[in-house]
Amino acid sequence: MATTTNYGWTTPDDTALVKDGASAIRTLGSSVDTTTKNLNPETTLGDIAYRSSSSNTNTRLPIGSSGQVLTVAAGVPSWATPTDQTPLTTKGDLLGFSTLDARIPIGTNGHILTADSTESLGLKWAAPAGSSPASATASSTGESATNSTSYTDTDPVLSVTLTTGTKALVLFATELFNSGNNRNSVAVAVSGATTIGESDNSALFTVGTNQTRHSMAIMFTSLTAGSNTFTMKMKTQAGTISTQRRQLTVIDLGS
Repeated sequence: MATTTNYGWTTPDDTALVKDGASAIRTLGSSVDTTTKNLNPETTLGDIAYRSSSSNTNTRLPIGSSGQVLTVAAGVPSWATPTDQTPLTTKGDLLGFSTLDARIPIGTNGHILTADSTESLGLKWAAPAGSSPASATASSTGESATNSTSYTDTDPVLSVTLTTGTKALVLFATELFNSGNNRNSVAVAVSGATTIGESDNSALFTVGTNQTRHSMAIMFTSLTAGSNTFTMKMKTQAGTISTQRRQLTVIDLGS
């Protein structure tokens, strides 16, 4: 008996008797039915067929569950639940890119997203240009006195905590006098994200017993950005130093 070229279906020979025609047709039809089914194994809406390792036979891949994605496992198609590939971890995070996807953490309230080629992801959060700088002020009116010859806190402690960039302007004022004709010193120390000790190099000096009001401004240019605490300190050369009506203001100047 002859066979077809692609699927090998049996067909009658040209010399076959007419009486065998019905049988030959049934044989051919059965072969066509079997092959058609093997090539179309789907049974349910959404099923997918893919070529199997057996010749002229496809394999049925049932429709997956809602939310699943088509992937490949062990060399054949399969449905799988996708895993979260994002690096984002916190509300407000943004997706950035350098050579790989990366997280840009949410910025500070009021900051805007700014292009910056020096950043690894090319973007950063920053205070908008021309906006009013952040500032904070603390004050104390009572008298604070000490005979310490090394810097010590006022009583009560006068300090300001502010989130700053790498630069900040500190303004302070106080009335001060001494019990004798001695030098009085008032300075500011920084703690928190930055540690900078009080120093005579940036201190306010007066000499004598006259009670007068003085003020001074100090520019800090090497702070570590973050929450920094600025604290007023005082000392005397000798005798007793007294301060009153103290005020301390810090202005953030960004980075």
